[in-house]
Amino acid sequence: MMHFRIVRLSRERERERESCFGPFQVTERAKLRYIAGKWSWKPMPVSSPWLKHYPVEAASDGMEHVVFLCEDRGEPAGQVTLCMWWNHFAFVDRVDVAPAYRRKGVATMLLQRAKEWAREQNARGLFTQTQDINVPAMLLYEKCGFSLCGIDTMLYYNSPHRGETAVFYYLLFPNDY
Repeated sequence: MMHFRIVRLSRERERERESCFGPFQVTERAKLRYIAGKWSWKPMPVSSPWLKHYPVEAASDGMEHVVFLCEDRGEPAGQVTLCMWWNHFAFVDRVDVAPAYRRKGVATMLLQRAKEWAREQNARGLFTQTQDINVPAMLLYEKCGFSLCGIDTMLYYNSPHRGETAVFYYLLFPNDY
């Protein structure tokens, strides 16, 4: 039986999140469509599946950010890194779940903690970005109430991820202001 708890990592402990990183198998790619002012997508199989690796560094590593670690009896199970953005949204920079803990609700718990932190910061909501080849992440964000709000076909042009499309998700909080 698993016993999860989520803790905020101090800067000195942030390297512990790296044990949550791991590749995932890409078997599908999102076919994105924009019709009548609304984005939609459907998963399409890829012809040759591959392992996708993300870099260890998070985009927010040079910024003021927070890391929450989900532990199972002291073992890292997953992590979420986020920061406040200029537009009063909290940016979910990355969510990682250790391979042994995938599909056990860890990412959902981490996103719930991210929502709580964002509300504590008086954010207007959360936003995140993933890729069209990360169908599991797209399904997760939608399950957690995020809406697909846009794409960027050039974001990865000058990177090892050329050919991937950036997909942006937002979760708006009720207007409490």
